[in-house]
Amino acid sequence: MKTFLRFSVLAALLPLLFACDIIPDNDDPVLPEPAYVSFAGNLSIGTPGTKAATDPAPVGSIVSIELTESGLYFLGKVADEKGTVNYSNGKFSASGNEYKLNGYGSIFFDNSRSGAVSLVLQPNGGAAEQVQATFQKPTSTNKVYRAWKVDKTRLTVKGWTTVGADFTGCNFREIADFLRANSHKVPSEVPDRNISSLSLTGTEKMIFAYSDGWADMSEFSLHGNVMHYSWEQRPKGFTFESDEAVIEYMDGKCLLTISGRIQNSSTSGSVTFVLSPLE
Repeated sequence: MKTFLRFSVLAALLPLLFACDIIPDNDDPVLPEPAYVSFAGNLSIGTPGTKAATDPAPVGSIVSIELTESGLYFLGKVADEKGTVNYSNGKFSASGNEYKLNGYGSIFFDNSRSGAVSLVLQPNGGAAEQVQATFQKPTSTNKVYRAWKVDKTRLTVKGWTTVGADFTGCNFREIADFLRANSHKVPSEVPDRNISSLSLTGTEKMIFAYSDGWADMSEFSLHGNVMHYSWEQRPKGFTFESDEAVIEYMDGKCLLTISGRIQNSSTSGSVTFVLSPLE
């Protein structure tokens, strides 16, 4: 299972947060189908059998492209010799077998079914390259499979003191400053970074996109309103009480609640993202 991190700050903050009391009203919102459902899927790039599965791809090579139901793409590129993958993101448009990825260029492949495909990469200002890839189309539908905007972050922190607050959107530095002011430990340097979107896809990827153009990706499975997720790495010094999130709906909003605990600490809690459809 491959997931890759530029996630240390978010994951360091999440275990410090505990949601304010929210009582769902059993609202089941009717949401319009996202515009790019028929074009959505995941491209895993590479030629099976040409090298050991444990060998990292060459630095700078593209290894995956996630195409979401809401018209966002996430392009994974190898960043170092250890095989670390960094994700950049943007919007795409599609017509037939051509996808135009804003900020990158175009890609071409047969998107009619899952399986092996011949993929043409055409970066802006660069030469076209043909590579082998595996395309995975979503196999089920759910109203949660779309891109979401974080309207509000609700938190309560339990430790030596119990504090709670609501924040507009989700800005890491603002939350970290609040926690420090209430005697809770947080990383010494927290960037002035916002979550610009949170995507949950039909290929079971949870993707945080940030205001500085980077993104982090996790894999999940959905069982009713409970989501089990998995990251390949976790930040030093932190552990999660459970790799579980709960999805609820209230007043037409989606509520995503994640729980955790700081390792060797009495501080625990969760964060609830109050979400509305991005499109």
